[in-house]
Amino acid sequence: MAVKPQMTMDAGLNFLISQLSHVEQKVFEKKYENINYNKVIPTTNEAGEYADSITYFYMDGAAMAKFVGSNSLDVPIADIATKKVTIPVEYGAVGYEYSLRELEQAAALNKPLPAMKAGVARRGYEQLVQITAMKGDDRKGLPGFLNNVNVPLSSVANGVDGTSDWASKSADEILKDINLMFSTVFESTKMVERPDTLALPPKQWSFIMGTPRSANSDTTIAQYVVNNSPYIDSIDKIIPINELTGAGVGGTDRAMAYTNDSDKVVLHLPKLLSFKAPQEKGLGFIVPGDFTVGGVEFRYPMSALYADGI
Repeated sequence: MAVKPQMTMDAGLNFLISQLSHVEQKVFEKKYENINYNKVIPTTNEAGEYADSITYFYMDGAAMAKFVGSNSLDVPIADIATKKVTIPVEYGAVGYEYSLRELEQAAALNKPLPAMKAGVARRGYEQLVQITAMKGDDRKGLPGFLNNVNVPLSSVANGVDGTSDWASKSADEILKDINLMFSTVFESTKMVERPDTLALPPKQWSFIMGTPRSANSDTTIAQYVVNNSPYIDSIDKIIPINELTGAGVGGTDRAMAYTNDSDKVVLHLPKLLSFKAPQEKGLGFIVPGDFTVGGVEFRYPMSALYADGI
């Protein structure tokens, strides 16, 4: 019986290249339930994939128009108080590999290469971006979304039982806490900023989403909040974020009011994960990928507020 010749490295490379578009399409289509940075924070790559730092300004603008004569040169000029900040753009990498034996088997059986390895690499990238987006990275100088030093910090008041924990509060007390968060931003900015989104730890989110307003009510606390808050117009604007658990001072749970709009806050991802051409490695091939992350920029820090102790 004739012995089937083994696949050469050149043949293996050609087979791998022919399979990669299928593998990577499946990988980039997949969504991960606990990866939600791109739903919570607007993202941008406006810095460009070759940027090694990002400079931006925290803005506090003021201008007042006035009536002038048609020939007047006395034009009021907008005055913008800014704070210049420069943060690094960090370069990262992740990859996956196939052995020549795996390629031989797939070719012999006429099967597509499994996408699991590429999927693990993709998930590794998404997890790193999730952590960096939410908490930042002090060692790298990357600011985060949930602990940004430029966002004002407050704490919720104690309820009638002497605790600030929402599990021990009434629906009216929780509504008061939420409205106070949003009104603090609204009033302190003289109605310039009006947050539209409430972010909560999963425990508190589940509690208000699943707990009736009262023993005889068919309305949940969350529905009661939407119906009675001038700031939150949809239950979809109340979102859970894992990383808010223990994010507050002293390890307390943190709530956050903010405006989910790229004019107010963005996550800089100058270069999204991109897999490169496969490279020979031993008796197989590695497919490297690279990316960059630049952290979270609050363009208007006063448009958001943290509240600890919920």
